[in-house]
Amino acid sequence: MSITYEAIMDAALQLTPADRCRVATGLWDSVGTSADDLAPDELETLLNQRETEMDQDPSQEISHQEFLAHFSARRQA
Repeated sequence: MSITYEAIMDAALQLTPADRCRVATGLWDSVGTSADDLAPDELETLLNQRETEMDQDPSQEISHQEFLAHFSARRQA
């Protein structure tokens, strides 16, 4: 059985915003590229892409407090 992108996205979008951030972080970390490894123009492109995604689906946004709590918890783990 093969899992599709669509199936994963459907399942992920049912999670809370905090859990979606955890999934995104885990996936990003598994790729092995950090924001520190990106050239400034690559980082700018990535940030613009993320901003466009948030504009297209505001339900994906999290509050500043949720963002800080997520990364605070990640540092403690």
